[in-house]
Amino acid sequence: MWNAILINPIFNFLIALYRLTGNLGISIILFTIIAKAILIPVTLPSIKMAKKQRDIQPELEKINQKFKYDKKKQAELQMELFKKHGINPGAGCITTIITFVLMIAIYRALVKLTMATDLVALNADIYFDAFKFSQGESLATKFLYLDLVKPDPYLIITVLTVAAQFIATKMISPYSKTSTKAVKHTKSQTDDIAQAMQKQNQYIMPLMFFIFGITLPSGVMLYILVSTLFQIAQTYHFSGLGGLKGWLKKTESNKKS
Repeated sequence: MWNAILINPIFNFLIALYRLTGNLGISIILFTIIAKAILIPVTLPSIKMAKKQRDIQPELEKINQKFKYDKKKQAELQMELFKKHGINPGAGCITTIITFVLMIAIYRALVKLTMATDLVALNADIYFDAFKFSQGESLATKFLYLDLVKPDPYLIITVLTVAAQFIATKMISPYSKTSTKAVKHTKSQTDDIAQAMQKQNQYIMPLMFFIFGITLPSGVMLYILVSTLFQIAQTYHFSGLGGLKGWLKKTESNKKS
């Protein structure tokens, strides 16, 4: 059912683009942009909700500081603040799950094509005869310096993906001057558990994609890179720089000093 409902339709769409362009790299880029554009109505509510949460971050921090020894009162005031700004902390869960499931399906469809050792065996899952592979046919997998069915030999796509993932993760994380100043009062600057977890996430995801980039076909990494760049543009358009704003300000101040 998983294959019939999600993976095979996505796989056939990718095959159709490949037949249209004759180049796997261009097909993956077009496929990624179209897929991300279709998913905008699904991802947009989460982006807007995340922006609202970032906007009220200074107020949340004031509550946390003022009632840090009264967790019950802290929770009550937080819920009142959420209600006031129309924020439902659990509202984005379903959206996140749907997006995650679709992304897995897209990833599996790409892997299915780029890691295939016998193209003719794929014909059983291709809907239209005109798109099916003939005996002895090979994929046009050359794109720039890459062979898209093999890992990137120079890890350039991998490094770009890691950098893009860091920026994307930074943008969706909350930023406020209050939290930054509060954390500076401690030696480790990680006494705020939430902020410490956010910092960890900023490095965990990029690290994971670096590991993926060493072993996965570069075609899959090309998809992840284009998808992440689309996410950055989408997040910037609808909610601005987010947590990246603080990092940029810090970088600028370091240059001046």
